[in-house]
Amino acid sequence: MIIHIFENIPHHYHNFIKFFINHCGNEFKHKVLIESSSNTNNDEENVRLLNELGCQAAIYRNHQQLILLMKQEDKNAEFIFHSLLNRRLWLKLLLTNLPKRSSWVSWGADTYQYLINKQDMKQHVARMIHSITCNRMHYVKSLNPGDGKLINQLLGRKQVETLPYPLVGVEKPETLDSKSHKTQTILLGNSAAKSNNHFELLDSIKHLATEDISVLMPLNYAGTQDYIHSVITQGNKLFGNKFQPITEMLSKAEYDNLLAGVDITVFAHDRQQGLYVAYYMMLHGKKLFLKASTSTFENFKSYQFDVHSLENLSQLTYEQLKQTDPVKQVTNQNILLENFTEAALARKWHHFFGKLSQQH
Repeated sequence: MIIHIFENIPHHYHNFIKFFINHCGNEFKHKVLIESSSNTNNDEENVRLLNELGCQAAIYRNHQQLILLMKQEDKNAEFIFHSLLNRRLWLKLLLTNLPKRSSWVSWGADTYQYLINKQDMKQHVARMIHSITCNRMHYVKSLNPGDGKLINQLLGRKQVETLPYPLVGVEKPETLDSKSHKTQTILLGNSAAKSNNHFELLDSIKHLATEDISVLMPLNYAGTQDYIHSVITQGNKLFGNKFQPITEMLSKAEYDNLLAGVDITVFAHDRQQGLYVAYYMMLHGKKLFLKASTSTFENFKSYQFDVHSLENLSQLTYEQLKQTDPVKQVTNQNILLENFTEAALARKWHHFFGKLSQQH
């Protein structure tokens, strides 16, 4: 039995569990432990949807309950933490023998939380606990090689393998959009988390405020209401009615439909984040701007994707941004299809599950 442990991000675990069950071999039995949303009806619905996929599911409301549920599982069960951000949970795991049956797939924030200039004593101790615990685990995975190197540097884990998640449930478009005469729709960021650096995003395109643009900014999960309000205030100030904050949660179909209408996506993250959107842009021939200092940018360049640096965005005119290159669009799409689709990554995840199953 492979038991997947997710934090409270339903649109992640529904998509990935569906991928695991449908594409990564039917010889593996999967179960999911998901963090409570604090809404009983939502929790029951999420469990029901996972059960419909043929996967057992249970809710944990706090770390104590999660540890208890893990201890109640068969001694041969293997656990996979899909992101493990909370420092207290790392400590609770350290005080058990559960890490010996666990693996951790770092999503970014759970590693980058230690990448600060000055650590106080509490942060230093937390990183030490994290280091000891993850070094006791079977496997540690990162979503790109740059993050793997960072885990090695920050936590001393010598063996970190790269294992990306795929772009789930998105088909190759019949045609690539080459229209350059229409209003340019620009997507800024992927959530309300402060790590999106929203004010930097807004500032990066303020020179386009008088042009024919539509500015979309997802602010529908993560982030505090006060912070979201301040971002919206600044967006309205700079772009007026061209600024469209997205504050309601969207279904996957609604989100995909939104992305289909985007021409340019701009990220200002200082770390790896928003890969679903990035992959979607590559598959559909859209332009993507990232900070050149990020592991995501470095990784995309290593695959020969045509991606653009955020640092150059303010130097580009509206007409330059509207221009499309059909050859580069097709190249990006082909690289994405070969490396980051469900078909491309199913074999790698199947191999990982197979290694876990051989542990006992």
